[in-house]
Amino acid sequence: QEARRLSVAPMMDYTDRFDRYFLRQISKRALLYTEMVTTGAIIHGDQDRHLWFEEQEHPIVLQLGGSDPKALAKCAKIGQGYGYDEINLNVGCPSDRVSSG
Repeated sequence: QEARRLSVAPMMDYTDRFDRYFLRQISKRALLYTEMVTTGAIIHGDQDRHLWFEEQEHPIVLQLGGSDPKALAKCAKIGQGYGYDEINLNVGCPSDRVSSG
């Protein structure tokens, strides 16, 4: 795997697919993160809305937020099925959406 010299951290309400498209125009090699997506949004919501991305966005990392290990594992497998290059677990975010699962 190529060493990553530049990555764009996940920022809620900012690093959506439109922002990632823009950032990909600046650098083809930067590691881009999704916005943090909670396990509840994936398990109970519209998975395509939260997880779909364009092939040109690679390399791309899905950041999952949650506090339930089983839900995180389930969502990591779902994210893997979408073809993410990495899955990042955010278990320390003070957001109510994360700490409540």
